[in-house]
Amino acid sequence: MSTDRTTLALAYLDAVGKQQYDRVEALLSPDLKFKGPAMTRTSAQDFLSALKRLAVIHLRNEVKRAFVDGDEVCVIYDFVTDTTAGALATIEWLTFDGDKIRAINHYYDRQPWQAFMATIAERAASPAGNPAGSARATSVA
Repeated sequence: MSTDRTTLALAYLDAVGKQQYDRVEALLSPDLKFKGPAMTRTSAQDFLSALKRLAVIHLRNEVKRAFVDGDEVCVIYDFVTDTTAGALATIEWLTFDGDKIRAINHYYDRQPWQAFMATIAERAASPAGNPAGSARATSVA
């Protein structure tokens, strides 16, 4: 018996927010199609690699609302970071094939995203991958 789509969508966002990539991978179809404002990915592995690069700024996801229609779930949430930009309002439109996410359409405002990307680049350039004195010692694979 399959799990309902809302439960699967929330489990996915929970795993992403907690950087539990094995859990994320288990919920994705290997041939996942991801499309967002800044990138497109055509496999679960490519998508997971992109998620791991975000680990240096991503603290958690705070879900505001989820809507389901058949095999599709739309989730509105805040992508919470430890940057000065704070949280980014985000929408993910997930399409399921059975219990696996087959496609993700990702929507957010690109303007604050530029501050996130600058912080990621800054932290990647620092010797430990984090700014000096940072309390976060997250390792990015």
